[in-house]
Amino acid sequence: MKTVFLFPGQGAQTVGMGADIAQAYPVAAALFEKANDILGFDLRKICFEGPAEQLNTTTMSQPAIFVTSAALLEILRTSPSTAGLRPDVTAGLSMGEYTALYAAGAVSFEDGLRLVHKRGQAMQAAADSTEGTMVSLIGPHHSLENPEAPPQNLWQSS
Repeated sequence: MKTVFLFPGQGAQTVGMGADIAQAYPVAAALFEKANDILGFDLRKICFEGPAEQLNTTTMSQPAIFVTSAALLEILRTSPSTAGLRPDVTAGLSMGEYTALYAAGAVSFEDGLRLVHKRGQAMQAAADSTEGTMVSLIGPHHSLENPEAPPQNLWQSS
């Protein structure tokens, strides 16, 4: 059997994320502190306490998700019950691909964090420079025979 680690992308953030693992696992707490030093601001506080409006900006959510995912990975790598667990494959949803690169050893934590921070800043600047929004609809194809009929089995995706 193969082991796959799949990492989340933007939209997975929530205030309080990472607080429980940082409290329970020193390796996770250390990674949040290291992130604060690299970024020059208190990402840990934003993740643990919010406010949601700040965490939900692309500039904050991308590094927050990367660090929280990396902290979980480090717990898996260092906990006695899972220390031998290694993925055969790593993958990520959108910016989660950067965490997958870190998990695979292709980039360091420091470089991965700097990359997602710059990526988040660039994406936030692009979003702020134009009016509009983005939506993703996932579900079965809508019937062209009756375009006024509401679609069936429609799910929200982040």
